[in-house]
Amino acid sequence: MSLNDAAEKLALLRANLRDQDLDSAHRAQLERAVDALEAELAAHADGSSFEDQVLAWEARFAVEHPVLANVLSDAVRKLSAMGI
Repeated sequence: MSLNDAAEKLALLRANLRDQDLDSAHRAQLERAVDALEAELAAHADGSSFEDQVLAWEARFAVEHPVLANVLSDAVRKLSAMGI
């Protein structure tokens, strides 16, 4: 995945999160997570290990925050259904 594709997907994820019915604490936590992903994307402008780090982050997040991981997974499924 190119860096531009990753940036576009993060923007769509952020837009999808706005449409979710979440309490303010969960929304803030997910927004911080997306911020962290965007920071990682910027830090790895060459894309070298970004995908590996995202996969590791996803696994850790699923263990630490299973409910939020389900919301995030739902957002990804919706993006995938839209062909993104």
